[in-house]
Amino acid sequence: MAKAKRTVFRETRLAKRYAADVLKWVTGLVALGLAGCTSPGNGDGATGPEAKPGGGTIVTPAAMRTEGKVVRTNEKLNFVVLDFGFKRLPRAGQQLGIYRLGKKIGQVRVSGPAWETYTVADIVEGEIWVGDEARLK
Repeated sequence: MAKAKRTVFRETRLAKRYAADVLKWVTGLVALGLAGCTSPGNGDGATGPEAKPGGGTIVTPAAMRTEGKVVRTNEKLNFVVLDFGFKRLPRAGQQLGIYRLGKKIGQVRVSGPAWETYTVADIVEGEIWVGDEARLK
């Protein structure tokens, strides 16, 4: 029985086929992993009795809360710059309460622009200082 000669062409073709097979497996595993991340239920977002209107307490994960800090104020032009860090930025037009030491001391309305983790808000009421906390009303 004659042995096939080893050539650069054969080894290259084998290497390409191996890489393609590995890529198919990785793609398949990622697709299965993402498909497993969908929420159970009938698709309307309700996961059980705690999601029914009028009952129970809804707890929002910390990453989904809209909480920020005042990093700049401009009393002359009546606006503040808010930093939300890794939390979700509020939409333009949303009103936020401003808190100092747990007490509400003012209110702002997000006007934009927004960039990275910062956004600008117009002061609606109150005397706001750098370091105050901004939370959804």
